Amino acid sequence: MDSIDELDMYEAEKRLALYNEYREAARIFTYYIETELRAYLANDVTVEPHPAEGGIYFKVTLTDVWIYEAERLNRFVPETVIYSMGDVHVQRLKTDE
Repeated sequence: MDSIDELDMYEAEKRLALYNEYREAARIFTYYIETELRAYLANDVTVEPHPAEGGIYFKVTLTDVWIYEAERLNRFVPETVIYSMGDVHVQRLKTDE
């Protein structure tokens, strides 16, 4: 990159491409899941609260997953488990049915 402007443009193009991919991917998933670190699309989600010293944490198991992260080479994964001390938001996406 020759300048800050070119770097900014490159990052903006990457963000736009990721957003466009998200819009397409959202059509085939049932849930939108958001944690304090990132967002996910999944077709199955289980959230289990676990009491711990000093509070509570959540074990979130996602199946058939798309991960909203620009730097990831493979955003589609069959399963992932997330542990979160913060809020976990789960939204059922509207279907065409």
